[in-house]
Amino acid sequence: MFRSGCIFLSAVLASSTLAFTQGTLTTASVTGRVLDPSGAAIPQVNISVLEVATNQARTVETDGQGRFRVPFLPVGTYRFTAQPKGFAATTREIQLTVGGAFDLTLQMEVAEEKTAITVAAQPPVVEENRSQISETVLQREINDLPYSGRNFLDLALLAPGVSPTNTASVQTFAETAPVVGQGYSINSQRNFSNSFVVDGLSANDDAAGLAGNSYGLDVIREFQVVTSGGQAEFGRALGGYFNIVTRSGSKDVHGTVYGFLRNQRLNAQNALSQNKLPLTQGQYGASLSGPIRRERTFLFGNYEGRRMNTAGVITINPVQAAAVNTRLDTIGFTGPRLTVGSGATTLYPTNVHTDNGFLRLDHRFSDSDQLNVRYSYYGLASINARGAGSLADVSYGTAVQDTNHTVAISNIAMLTPRTFNESRGQFTYDSLNAPSNTQNSPAVTISGVATFGRFSSSPTARLNYLYEAVDNLVMQRGAHTFKTGVDFLFNDDTITFPMSIAGSYTFASLAAFQTSGTSYASFSQNFGTPFVQQNNPNIGVYMQDEWKATPSLTLNLGVRYDLQFLRTISTDKNNVSPRVGFAWSPFANKGTVVRGSFGLFYDRVPLRALANALLSANNTTDPSHGRLLQYTYVPGDTGAPTFPNVSTTPNPGSKISYALMNPNIQNAYSEQASLGVEQQINRTGTLGISYQHTRGLHLLSSLNRNINLDGFRPDATRGNIKPYDSVFDSYYDGLAVSFLERPVSWGSARVSYTWSKAIDDVGEFFFSSPINNFDLSVDRSRSDDDQRHRLVFDATLNSPMSHAKNVMAHLTHGWRLGGIVQYYSQLPFNVTTGGQTKQQTTQRPCIAATGLSVAPSGVTNACTEGLKGFVIGRNVGTGFDFFALNARLSRTFSLTDRVHLEGIAEAFNALNHRNDMIPNGTFGTGAYPASPNTSGTPFGGATAVGDPRSVQLAARISF
Repeated sequence: MFRSGCIFLSAVLASSTLAFTQGTLTTASVTGRVLDPSGAAIPQVNISVLEVATNQARTVETDGQGRFRVPFLPVGTYRFTAQPKGFAATTREIQLTVGGAFDLTLQMEVAEEKTAITVAAQPPVVEENRSQISETVLQREINDLPYSGRNFLDLALLAPGVSPTNTASVQTFAETAPVVGQGYSINSQRNFSNSFVVDGLSANDDAAGLAGNSYGLDVIREFQVVTSGGQAEFGRALGGYFNIVTRSGSKDVHGTVYGFLRNQRLNAQNALSQNKLPLTQGQYGASLSGPIRRERTFLFGNYEGRRMNTAGVITINPVQAAAVNTRLDTIGFTGPRLTVGSGATTLYPTNVHTDNGFLRLDHRFSDSDQLNVRYSYYGLASINARGAGSLADVSYGTAVQDTNHTVAISNIAMLTPRTFNESRGQFTYDSLNAPSNTQNSPAVTISGVATFGRFSSSPTARLNYLYEAVDNLVMQRGAHTFKTGVDFLFNDDTITFPMSIAGSYTFASLAAFQTSGTSYASFSQNFGTPFVQQNNPNIGVYMQDEWKATPSLTLNLGVRYDLQFLRTISTDKNNVSPRVGFAWSPFANKGTVVRGSFGLFYDRVPLRALANALLSANNTTDPSHGRLLQYTYVPGDTGAPTFPNVSTTPNPGSKISYALMNPNIQNAYSEQASLGVEQQINRTGTLGISYQHTRGLHLLSSLNRNINLDGFRPDATRGNIKPYDSVFDSYYDGLAVSFLERPVSWGSARVSYTWSKAIDDVGEFFFSSPINNFDLSVDRSRSDDDQRHRLVFDATLNSPMSHAKNVMAHLTHGWRLGGIVQYYSQLPFNVTTGGQTKQQTTQRPCIAATGLSVAPSGVTNACTEGLKGFVIGRNVGTGFDFFALNARLSRTFSLTDRVHLEGIAEAFNALNHRNDMIPNGTFGTGAYPASPNTSGTPFGGATAVGDPRSVQLAARISF
């Protein structure tokens, strides 16, 4: 009923003949009016719009009501000048940010005999026309704040509502993503439900739904995070949007050469290893910007390299490791032994070597035709980047290599003075490989103790060809401008995922591992071809209407429609996304804006999930279609092996398990609602407060449909049948507070705070499963990414940066201090016994029987059968909070009038605060909650820690 109503509303919006839109994804827009001293509109006035950085100018004319609009303005500083006949020339200067939607009033004064140009002293800082909830990281924050590893995506963490994803992993790279890190959560949504947009084009790895490309930090011009109410041009994500604009050339030649160096001698000890981890890192690069043809053609280029060599930490208990190795020796295991020393931790070598190249050309054919072309290259080589660390032995690790080439082009054409067309296109080649450290050994997991052997958790290769074409048409008509567009995206994706091709054993405890060769909890092995090719043609169309209903009220009305075509899947054709928003300035000074929005946001289906179904048997349960069939066993099954044996061929009479995807699966979507107010509190400072609600529906995960509560299989001829289906949901409610002091002579500052609560019935990963496949309410609890409090403060302070003219000025000028303070409250974790339920899902401890109702008739063990009221809730464990202070001190010296040298010292986690990570969630089989596991790393103990204090020295020459 609700979706039908939305479709009706969308049809009404689509029938509108007049519309008006905010700035596009990559540019800003300015609307306004020209008024005489009495406040009456002045029609047919020419307004000159000058971009300061390039000295390019364009002219627009007001309509009969004195209104004007200038769309497609690249981010930067602009001067708007008007001089109607009989009036003095008036100029106002404004700083435009990505997606900015500003309103500007040019109030004329009667000309006198000697008239000078008037420059307004207070440009607008509040976006009057913006209804979405978003934050933009400014250029000074990008240039002058400390970022460990200079990861461009860490800029998002300055915005409220954004936090690192709780994946309980120390892997340097997640899934098939070539970008460092485990992902980012917006409003506590899963990390694959975001979209990364660079210059208006997709920068996503559609296999896993993570970021698909990496850029040097000096390439980023502005970084916007849209957390709620995105305009209709945004699509293919139910969470939020990372909207990034790259740098372009300028009217003058400018360049930088820089280098950042780190060494363990300047670092503190690791809290677990109790020594300084080996570390050498150099990040170095150069940028060049300038005109090729004055006021016509501009070029920007950058190269940045990173060479980091360090060590990871393994926290496997040495006593338990010795017991494991003894058992392996006894049974003649031919695979690897645990490489654990006698100390509390063991180090293993790891590195990250990257090369980033970027080149962008901007050319202006005429006032009505502009073009930009960019090329980027990303190369990556890293050893032990996935798998190893924490309770996983180095034998379980993999390397990661990646090569990415991307070419993108954009053209903006003015068809008439009030009609514009924007076209974009790109091609990306991306090849990722993650070969396993170990080949000829089964993977072995001893719950809460260790994992070793051949890596089996994620793909070992991905090859992707991405093609995308976008076209947007903008037509201004009076108080309206109509914007409509189409986005076509195509991935040709080949995924290599051997899974358990060398076998995989899981043991519930060390005691079970030591007992016998048939005391394992489960065994699986795959046979067949471990790669599959697929594609996902996507098409999205949208229309948007932003109506300046009154000088103080802007209405944003839009609708989007998305289709995703997948092999063996019936296309979900109900993906109609209405978007409604408003921005209201209740006071005459326009220093206050009230914003509100509501909309539907449809997600894309990650190709990794479908790849598992296609790899199995082409999304069927017919073994004749088998590509990489999996055979699973528990002790006593026909053909069940004795540890550590594996087979070269399937055992006769054994049962095949299948991965599937519901052929009628629905695209997950969210209902997003927001209400906020932004108040200008001084000339350059604003305070924003917003409430945001996100309801996630039809979320993706897997279920085991071929096993009942009693452990018997409805289809006795097959093993597990685990389809991916869209039957899960989530709730998020949050209050976000943001204060921003824009750059002034003394510096800048930002405070972001989020207070929120997130509830769902599904884990972070799309291949996670509920404890009870027939009662999802048993898993309804705190979301994996439920973080009640998030506080981030960043600031820069500087002494005068002008040229020193005396001895004292030489001592005091040129200093800049910058810093970032982050505090995140505790994340939850799931408490498990280490065993499995009869439904072959992760088992959680039983609640003490006192006071509970009697188990249903026929139930022999309510705990192992995962019945609500008998097992503890999901995510009842409370993990660790996080606190860090990163600081930066720099001094700039003027070598000549044009050449400057900046010396930089940075300290990450400057206070050396211990940040525990990844608690051991294996409670064991003791009575809950009185008797947790205390051997090895005890229940709830940290299996990893964040980085200790480290110091980085750098120098930058600019001209």
